Amino acid sequence: MWLIASAAYLALLSFTDLWFFLYLALVLKADPVTLGIASSGWSLLFIASNLVFGKLVERGYNKSAAFISSVLLCLSTYVITNSEDIVVVVAAYSLLHAISTSLGRVAANVTLLEYVEYESWSKYNYLFNYITLIARGLLLIAGYLNYLTTTSFLLLTIAISTIFSIALPQILIPLERTLFKLSKRLDKVYGYVKFTSILPELLEDRLNASRALEIRWETGKELPTYRPLLGAFTIVTFSDALFILVPTLISSYIGSKGTLLVYGLSSIASAAALAVISRISTRGTRTTLASGIARSIIIPSILSISSVEYAIAYILSTAVLFNIFNTSNYDSYINSTAGQRAFLYGVAVELGSAVGSLIGGVVASYCGIEYVVAASAIGHVLASIIASYP
Repeated sequence: MWLIASAAYLALLSFTDLWFFLYLALVLKADPVTLGIASSGWSLLFIASNLVFGKLVERGYNKSAAFISSVLLCLSTYVITNSEDIVVVVAAYSLLHAISTSLGRVAANVTLLEYVEYESWSKYNYLFNYITLIARGLLLIAGYLNYLTTTSFLLLTIAISTIFSIALPQILIPLERTLFKLSKRLDKVYGYVKFTSILPELLEDRLNASRALEIRWETGKELPTYRPLLGAFTIVTFSDALFILVPTLISSYIGSKGTLLVYGLSSIASAAALAVISRISTRGTRTTLASGIARSIIIPSILSISSVEYAIAYILSTAVLFNIFNTSNYDSYINSTAGQRAFLYGVAVELGSAVGSLIGGVVASYCGIEYVVAASAIGHVLASIIASYP
């Protein structure tokens, strides 16, 4: 029950994040600098909340975090959906909603890491992402079809938030992550013991000791913990520098309503792509590298959009590739840290968003979108390499 409630709540957080931003961009017609400030402010508050409350949640305060997150989400939804004042909407979005998302994600993710065996972390990581993307897509399509009224949206938010805060189990002892960490250390000890036992045979085969140790080091080397974090920061920085401009640009071709439909379809397509990729490969670094490079190739084509069909293809492809990169990169991070300090991944992502949003808004306003597009493409290549190689 709590897994379903957590997945539904994470999906709602993801949907409201995009929905509120699109409301600012498409309905209130905020300029690039204002959009950059709103997105950057959201990210900075998200980071501060993670740093302040992240360790407390990992120590067992997940239920309290879930309750506070639920209250703030309901409050931010009520304020934003009932206001047309840009200052009020920006404040509610970048303050209330940011803290709500931070606490909700940490509470759900840490609970998952404790109540699910570590062999299944990757599977549930992908499952949560499927549900989040599909639910977000369906809600966006419902908004496009005018099925999502202000009243129904608020009632839905209250219902899911209440179920989540009640259903989430309390963390008593951080046992599962501790066992995983111990298991990884024992695996390393076993590997060196086994290597030592066969070393005489290697020397008899004229393999010198230094070369034997070099081989053992290369085969046992893991991706350093900081690499997925740095990769996440880099790709989000250069992605969000362009992202804050995309809704306005796309809506000029297909309109505000059409933009909602395109973002909804892209979420559902991303879920399908993740379902396929999770069965094809369990090597997170390979998937991370391929998806990041592919996205860097597609990004410059935004400058040559000439039709509705092309706009749809662009949003779909870039959204799918970003979600594949993020899911596989997070999977690499969780495995490299044995599930410890999960909240730091969110910090890295939102720090990148804060930096990228501000830079993108300013550069686009004073220099032009072409410079933002070029930097974004180059940044994606750099991020892919950083996140993929030890």
